[in-house]
Amino acid sequence: MTSNERLKRFLMESQLLKLARITPEGFPHVTPVWFDVEGKDFLISTTKERKKARNLAKNNKAGFSIAPRDLPYKAVVGYGTVEMVPDPNGVLIKKFCHKYLPPDKTDKYYASIMSEGDSRIIIKLTPTWVTS
Repeated sequence: MTSNERLKRFLMESQLLKLARITPEGFPHVTPVWFDVEGKDFLISTTKERKKARNLAKNNKAGFSIAPRDLPYKAVVGYGTVEMVPDPNGVLIKKFCHKYLPPDKTDKYYASIMSEGDSRIIIKLTPTWVTS
């Protein structure tokens, strides 16, 4: 197995990406989030109203860490820039519900999230530096 294949497998098996960004006061703010990989980009679902989205709207630089629970010294870390894309129908969060939740909880959780009425967006994190 090549190193690229190992990396893809690791990312597919990982459940949380820790997203780091800077608050307007200059402090780091880290949030664990569900994620997907599209090419070299990480995709994260949130709403425009959340603190992470508000912070990233002011400063589009972010750091990240992905590590399994059982082997903390096996990780992918890096930083890059983000772009926020509208996701009014919650396509990405629906995908996450199917990926991360048991089948009997998927539809109920998705309906609950979408009933909040917030403006869903996709945070597209494009790494400029990565190490593993």
